[in-house]
Amino acid sequence: MSGEHLLSKLAIKNTSGDLEALLAFKSATKDQYDELTNPSGVLNLGVAVNKLQEEVILKKLNSVNQVVKEDLEYFDPTGTLPFREAIADIFNRHFNVHKQVESDQIMVVNGVTSGIDVITSVLCDPGDAILVSEPYYSMFVTDVSLRAQAEVHGVQVPLEEIQLPSQVTYYEQKLKELASKGIKTKMIIICNPHNPTGKCYSRKAIGALLRFANENQLFVLMDEIYALSVYRGKDVSSAGTVESSDDVLFPFESILSWSNLEEFIDPSLVVIVHGLSKDFCMNGFRIGWIVSPWNKNFMEAVSVTSVFSYQASLVNSMMAKVLGDREFIDGFINLVSTNLLDAYNKTTSYLKQNNIPYTPAQAGHFLWINIKEPLLTWKNNNLKPGEARLTSTDQLTFDDEYAMWLDTVNRGRIYITAGVNFKASEPGWARIIFAQPWDKLKVGLDRLLAFTTSSEPQS
Repeated sequence: MSGEHLLSKLAIKNTSGDLEALLAFKSATKDQYDELTNPSGVLNLGVAVNKLQEEVILKKLNSVNQVVKEDLEYFDPTGTLPFREAIADIFNRHFNVHKQVESDQIMVVNGVTSGIDVITSVLCDPGDAILVSEPYYSMFVTDVSLRAQAEVHGVQVPLEEIQLPSQVTYYEQKLKELASKGIKTKMIIICNPHNPTGKCYSRKAIGALLRFANENQLFVLMDEIYALSVYRGKDVSSAGTVESSDDVLFPFESILSWSNLEEFIDPSLVVIVHGLSKDFCMNGFRIGWIVSPWNKNFMEAVSVTSVFSYQASLVNSMMAKVLGDREFIDGFINLVSTNLLDAYNKTTSYLKQNNIPYTPAQAGHFLWINIKEPLLTWKNNNLKPGEARLTSTDQLTFDDEYAMWLDTVNRGRIYITAGVNFKASEPGWARIIFAQPWDKLKVGLDRLLAFTTSSEPQS
């Protein structure tokens, strides 16, 4: 028997699924559009990258990119002390913390994906359930399952309740359903600001979920990766003009800011993740951090695994300088917010002009858009032998949406994130990224609408 057939059971499980989505992602990242050098490349409107400050961050990075002999050595795998002190300073000055975050309450990892994997490995046993409200960031599934072998179980929360305390009812129902099947629930993940809707949870909603977790002794992972990418409703006094009845703005409130957290939950059950990718526009640096001011045993447990999430010494050194430059960071955070708001306004104006409904957002790099009508047109242009023409969007299926998504990448040369991948409640939703220069974004939006509404049948 050859060695390729002697993989572990876990490896076989991880490679036995449908790999089409992974191949589509690779196509989007390997063959990227460029107006001059690759005009037929894939326009990436699917991966959450903020490209609006590229020149600013590149200039800063190049100004601190000096390699010294210490960068050639091993270091504390939980992150160098200067870097962790700089991260603590970010929290203490920009997250309105109730109590100062200390450097020994932070563990640096090679990306938040790695951080979630570490957290799950420490808190969950194989087969344990993790609850996440639908729609949700699709990579949560692999983050918790590839190595830790926990399982995401989606909680179907209506879009109109995603910011409200009433959603806890759906969590209670899911918990009972899993218990009746003998499945142990161990943790819930709260992504605040929410991905993919771009909304901030109300304090009452977070409070209800914390009480639910406490009553059932569940850990709570607060994913605050977009905490500093809020561009509308940053506080109660600056909520701004609402767009529609479903445009409810709540200020982002980090769990670190709660002065009465213990009234809702045993704080030792709460863990936070944050990182460089979204708020600081450095996805490729693969740096995130785990924060737990309330549970020393947990921090000791994750630190034992830190040798598997080592980062480069040079990156630690550079980031300590960048995040430690208060003047630069304060200006950069303000610039991110200003640029996101401008891009959001341009994108939503375009969507309105083209009669594309969307869920009003206030944070993050994305919009949750309704593409039922373009999907219906595409479907009727690509009927299989024997299929009848559809007359209503109510007849669309998730298979139709998935097929259009693959066709959009392969022939349309646009990469978006299909709602089916985010466990949307119905076919016809997608997430698009607007945090990129308008000239390129408009080309992508034009190409998307042109392809889906007038595409020729697949050959």
